Amino acid sequence: MKLGLVLNRVNPEEKAIIKACRKHGVDVHQFNDQRIQLSLNAEKDIQPEVDMFLQRSLSFSRGLYTTAAIENKGYKIINSFDCLHKTGNKLLTTLLLTKNNLPTPETHIAFKAKTAIKLAKEKMDFPFITKPIIGSWGRLVSKINDEDAARAVFESKDVMGSVYQKIFYLQNYIEPPENEATDIRVFYLGGKCIAAMGRYNPKNDFRSNIAIGGKAQPYEITDEMEQMCQKIAEIFNGEILGIDLMKTDDGYVCIEVNGTPGFAGITRATNINIGEKIALYLKENYA
Repeated sequence: MKLGLVLNRVNPEEKAIIKACRKHGVDVHQFNDQRIQLSLNAEKDIQPEVDMFLQRSLSFSRGLYTTAAIENKGYKIINSFDCLHKTGNKLLTTLLLTKNNLPTPETHIAFKAKTAIKLAKEKMDFPFITKPIIGSWGRLVSKINDEDAARAVFESKDVMGSVYQKIFYLQNYIEPPENEATDIRVFYLGGKCIAAMGRYNPKNDFRSNIAIGGKAQPYEITDEMEQMCQKIAEIFNGEILGIDLMKTDDGYVCIEVNGTPGFAGITRATNINIGEKIALYLKENYA
């Protein structure tokens, strides 16, 4: 089997996948999306020849559109354009979760700073969360504690260059139960949850992302979590997903769904070799 690995950096996750693929007889060819050139025809003409692709780019735009072009040529690529389009945009993610009656924090949107400030005063309880609809690693995610903070953050976003910053995404803040993880990352692969970690926010920061100093411990996968993640994978058409949950007094709620999830942190927390599990999944299902 020949696997095309689309990436822009060889991070620990990609190193683990490459190492495991070589161990199990999967020939890996790397395609750096900063140098790749693709025609938009429908011919299987990518060189060197491969049987399928795995998308691992850290860039949302390059990952999404290389996937679209590769898929158009008739190649299998994981995850699909449909999945990456839905999971890469938090607004679309929330719409799909609510449409399918999956529990997620109440969320509102606006498109101008003045409107967002008015929305915050009329519809939100302080504190609440605001985040860019495109982005990862907790960057530009803010907890808004009062009207002054809302005005400062929203007026700043209103003059930023990116069109995505001008979409104001306001989400109810959920305080995790006492002695409970801030949130839970579940790694979903090919039909089942294979690992989970509870993430804990660092001192003086409400965010728990490993990339900004959050700590992690292994977390038991319950039947409720498994059933919720199965349904999420189905509606997002995802084979490899990082699903972020929070535990509340009423059960779990889904915060985000990630279509190209990192797994270095969850590997360290659980001692589960996720890179090898991905390699074996690809070989067993697509070789």
